[in-house]
Amino acid sequence: MYKIRILNAGILEDILSMDDYIEAVEKAYSMFVKGEAGLFPIIAHEFEPEIREMDIKSGHMEGAGIFGLKVVGYAASNPSADGTPALSGLVTVLSSQTGRPKGLVDGMTITNHRTGAAGAVGAKYLARPDSEDVLIVGSGAQARAQTKALLHVMPGVRRVTAASRNRAGVDLYISEMSPLYPEVDFSAADMEHLEKPAGEADIIVTCTPSHKPFLKREWVSPGTHINAIGADFPGKQEIDESLLPRARVFADSRQQVVRQGECRKACELGILEPDSIVEIGNVVLGAPGRVSDADITVFDSTGMALQDIISASVALEKAESTGVGQLIDM
Repeated sequence: MYKIRILNAGILEDILSMDDYIEAVEKAYSMFVKGEAGLFPIIAHEFEPEIREMDIKSGHMEGAGIFGLKVVGYAASNPSADGTPALSGLVTVLSSQTGRPKGLVDGMTITNHRTGAAGAVGAKYLARPDSEDVLIVGSGAQARAQTKALLHVMPGVRRVTAASRNRAGVDLYISEMSPLYPEVDFSAADMEHLEKPAGEADIIVTCTPSHKPFLKREWVSPGTHINAIGADFPGKQEIDESLLPRARVFADSRQQVVRQGECRKACELGILEPDSIVEIGNVVLGAPGRVSDADITVFDSTGMALQDIISASVALEKAESTGVGQLIDM
């Protein structure tokens, strides 16, 4: 008999800071490119495109002595139907040495924060340090996570424009974010008229479930950094594929983004060579990222199980040291 620890959303909110998530994500990226961690094939299924889907992501981190998986379900109607989040799931962490589970944690909290942290890492290494104007396309939980993480690493941001197909969602997002960041001017843009806010943005974040690109190549100005977050599933796309050959393109996992990320369509059409895509872990370890203020940079973040596993592992270690969480016998 042995014990495993279970952590709910409230405990995770209490014991992990944004700095913890960013450090964990950077560690996952760097271990991955050093060959100290690896990913297993993703299992994904759409019950209804953009409405209901499931994902199972898994991987190993031999360098950290752990492996694990995340099971996530998405149901777009949950918030309006019963007030529950659209995204839910679980992360399991196991010991590479013994094969035993170390713990089980809430997957929604880990996913939201580690994905926000991934965007923060992309901006930290690839955006111009003097960036002030941000365009966020999306108005759900991930828009909030991306905003909080981005403003954590880019304190010079002064204006955030938000757009979404759900205008009520944008208004709610602005009403929630504005009091948290009184030094930042939050405003709304029409989803059908993104040309001006996109052209003025130093940083663009796309975090929608779209299957049709809405960010056009000709709108994006030299020097812009784009965090492409939403396209994490085959068929999803937010950015005009013709933009990518103009940009310096970075990814969490080259193999993964070619298969199911924002880069998929451009690679299928032969206008973007997979070998030209740089994995962000190399930049974390010192490889060149942005080399000119005029560069357009794109970070294609499809989400790696390694981010979930290492974040959950850090949470379990902190929980053990402080004695929080529920222990159950196995």
